[in-house]
Amino acid sequence: MLCKNCGKELPIAGRFCPFCGAPIENTGANDETAVFTPLPEDEPAAGDTPIDLSAFDAARNDEQQSAYRASSYGSDPLGDTADVPPAPPEMPPIQTPPVRRAQPSAPRTTYFSEPELDDEPFKKPGKGKKAGVIALVVVLVIALIGGGVWFALSRRPDENLTAAEKYMQRGKFEDALEAYRAALAEAKDPTDIQFQIGLLEDYQKAKQEVDSQQYAQALARLDSLKSRLTDPASPLADAVDDLIETAQTMQADSEFAAEIERANGYIADKKYDAAAATLDTLEADGSLTSEQKKQVQKLRDELTQAREAAERQEQNQQEQQQQKQSFVSQMDTLEESDKKIASAATIEEELDATATSFEAWDTLLADMYSYLEGVLSAEDYAREESAYNEWVKERDEGAANAAKDSEDEVAAKLASASFKQSYTKTRCYKLLDLM
Repeated sequence: MLCKNCGKELPIAGRFCPFCGAPIENTGANDETAVFTPLPEDEPAAGDTPIDLSAFDAARNDEQQSAYRASSYGSDPLGDTADVPPAPPEMPPIQTPPVRRAQPSAPRTTYFSEPELDDEPFKKPGKGKKAGVIALVVVLVIALIGGGVWFALSRRPDENLTAAEKYMQRGKFEDALEAYRAALAEAKDPTDIQFQIGLLEDYQKAKQEVDSQQYAQALARLDSLKSRLTDPASPLADAVDDLIETAQTMQADSEFAAEIERANGYIADKKYDAAAATLDTLEADGSLTSEQKKQVQKLRDELTQAREAAERQEQNQQEQQQQKQSFVSQMDTLEESDKKIASAATIEEELDATATSFEAWDTLLADMYSYLEGVLSAEDYAREESAYNEWVKERDEGAANAAKDSEDEVAAKLASASFKQSYTKTRCYKLLDLM
């Protein structure tokens, strides 16, 4: 707003114009619409007392005189008085109009504090300053935005690392290993990632060793891996425990199967004492499952049967040896009796001796077949019996052919008896080799 006395722009607060000293009046309804007008000098308000500014005027004149002398003397105020310029003319006192307060009837909507005499009017900043301030603000805003973007990008988690952690939580360790390897290429601090990769690689190697039945190596690797885990409740720790249990079970099964196979080999080789010792060791193992115990018991029964069969076979062999010796003795007796054939004086005696020898050898052959029926297996005896029937036909045909060439009946009978006796004796010696 402007002073109505001097026309200069007035500050918002104040009751007097700081330029001319004229009193101002608030005639508005509020701060925004207030209009200040100086009161007329010839209409003092009731009860108002004019302000005496004579002291102020005297001080002001003295100050102006001092400033004038300082500007005229220069830097030496004590110089020659001859060079002192004349004193400036005395300034006339400022005629200050009497102060008048606002009429009581005029309501005041805004109250202002007393202005200082050295107050200066408010000046708006120039365009250059405004442009500098705007440029500074723009630079600050850009810097803040750029810093925020850089901070957000620097704090953004790596997608591969996030995926690896999710895979780890789900127990997909092969996928987690691939994600960790991908994150390692862009990691600023690869220490933690390399540590996780080492754990997962050891776990994968242990699985491969278990699959290839290298249980001792797998268990040693898993024990080392378990000691390096930082979270004993993590999915990887649970997987390691499961793999350790699996490896131990498979190792025990493998060792058990090897012992069973060894015991079977001992039984097949008729090393029954070694087989029994192996089964005793297996039965003493308290970690066997019910199925494994059944296998041990089954093999124990087979061992018992094999021992009994071996004992029977040994007994049969002894009996066979005894029976064979008995047949040998009988054959020796018959051989001794056959010497009578050569010493016969007549053809009739020779025929009687030959016929008697044939009957004796034929009886021995029948006894030998009866014994073999109980010793040989059914299949072997059936095969031998079939061969015997073919042999009988050959023997009888040979005897008939031998009799044809004889001149008389006695000679024909002798030829037939001699063929049968010799053929039967040969068959007896052949059966003796089967015993």
